[in-house]
Amino acid sequence: MIIVLLGTFPTAFKRPLIEIEKLCKKGLITEEVIVQSGHTQFDSEYLKMRPFISPDELTELYKQARVVITQAGTGSLIKGMKLNKKIIAIPRLAKYGEVVDDHQEEILHEFTKQNYILPWTEDIALAEVLSKIDDFKPSPYVSTKQNIIDHLEGYINSL
Repeated sequence: MIIVLLGTFPTAFKRPLIEIEKLCKKGLITEEVIVQSGHTQFDSEYLKMRPFISPDELTELYKQARVVITQAGTGSLIKGMKLNKKIIAIPRLAKYGEVVDDHQEEILHEFTKQNYILPWTEDIALAEVLSKIDDFKPSPYVSTKQNIIDHLEGYINSL
């Protein structure tokens, strides 16, 4: 199964769904595709559209998924990375009105550099990215949260 996560930002994000739908029609994707669509309306005979999914059910879907295809928001990415899932991420882009700025491109770049995800950008076809997914071995996720806490505590204690 493939789970697709479009995020909860209150604008539509149809670009990934159009491409996924094409690959389903061509028979290049044959497994079940479940989409947490958020605020994106999209009619499909191939994709199971669900606007919002409860956190517990979403965790179970992540665990069951062979592949996670997601917008490049940190919440969706980190959840999948913590579960050591194979993730394909596509950034929402400001030029299409999908988001207010292009911070997701920066997130995509950093997480790709650390080998947590496979990037899907405008210049790369989804079929090409999917052809690499079976051989992709994501790096184990390492949180830097404690480093930040330690730094802040050290600074506060030095005052």
